[in-house]
Amino acid sequence: MTTKYDLHCHTHYSDGDLSPEELLQMAKEKEITHLSLTDHDTVAGLEQAHASANALDIKLIPGIEFSCEWNGQLLHVLGLNVDPLSDELLDGIEENQQVRHKRAERMHLDFEANDIHLRDDVKTLVGERGVPTRPHFAQALIDKGLVKNKNQAFKRYLIKGKVGFIPMQWPELKRVAGWIKAAGGHPVLAHPTRYKFSRTKLVKLIEEMKLYGVNALEVSTPITEAKQIKMLADLCVQYDLAASLGSDFHSPTQPWARLGGAQELDPRLTPIWTHF
Repeated sequence: MTTKYDLHCHTHYSDGDLSPEELLQMAKEKEITHLSLTDHDTVAGLEQAHASANALDIKLIPGIEFSCEWNGQLLHVLGLNVDPLSDELLDGIEENQQVRHKRAERMHLDFEANDIHLRDDVKTLVGERGVPTRPHFAQALIDKGLVKNKNQAFKRYLIKGKVGFIPMQWPELKRVAGWIKAAGGHPVLAHPTRYKFSRTKLVKLIEEMKLYGVNALEVSTPITEAKQIKMLADLCVQYDLAASLGSDFHSPTQPWARLGGAQELDPRLTPIWTHF
């Protein structure tokens, strides 16, 4: 049987559009055999995802995507094959969710100071599932008729210097890696080229993150260019890192992050799933 992996995707439990059931059904249609649900700072969707995965004969790898900081830079770190009942993991989730709630309140106040009222809209979008994220605010702006789409929302609002932008203070990389490892998981640096680091800075990050047990890079995503994939693969070989791949899927309306769309890994590399 041919295997097909996608180890980075989101549902409406964070900032995705689909339910876990809808995501797994799409994965089946895309002939994905191994999927990791990695919602931002939550594992709330995993129970539903497991039920659907079992019914569809898909291997679900429990995961999460944490936000953290390194040298003042926002990073995203995936935790793959975690125990979602780990006390250390749940404590970390609670900490990051509190950061998100506090930011959301400050965002509301900033919008309201400019006579833009989004509380009810954001609350409806989030429901009882998770915590408010910037994409929820972007969708609320669309629903209010203030912008046409999310791209416009992130140009007119929500970015530095615009209404609705509130800087965050996330936990340090070392702590987040510790939460994941305490849960028996494998920390993976998500989409390394998105941070627009020079190669020198990326190498510095790799050397430091290895000290914390982050021993893998997400090498391939649908939007990672071939030369970038090769560069990341070369770094994996040079620094003895495992490699992962994933779509970072959020919505069927975002074709640049299509589910199952990541290129297969270079045969030189050690796939992260060999460690599960």
